[in-house]
Amino acid sequence: MIYQMFTLVTDRSKYFRVKRGQTQKETEEVLGAPFKVFFDGAIIELGEKLQPYTCQPLESYKTLSLKFGVPVEELKRINFDKPLYPSCKLFVPCKK
Repeated sequence: MIYQMFTLVTDRSKYFRVKRGQTQKETEEVLGAPFKVFFDGAIIELGEKLQPYTCQPLESYKTLSLKFGVPVEELKRINFDKPLYPSCKLFVPCKK
């Protein structure tokens, strides 16, 4: 019987592995995306590039939707339906 060795090759630009000692906040700032599950060794698939945004008083998902031209459901999905309050950090899609 002959065994053949193989190497799994992935598109490295689509994935990120969390290294020991990295915090969720630092990683979110560098990669520009929020993460629901975060632990050492986790492999995260990177999606579209997002930019951080700090909420202002009286802003809602609807007003942000109009401001950035993104559907309300998409903003809620990206930010895991996080409640909004002044100085809350959100992620919104980058303008192209």
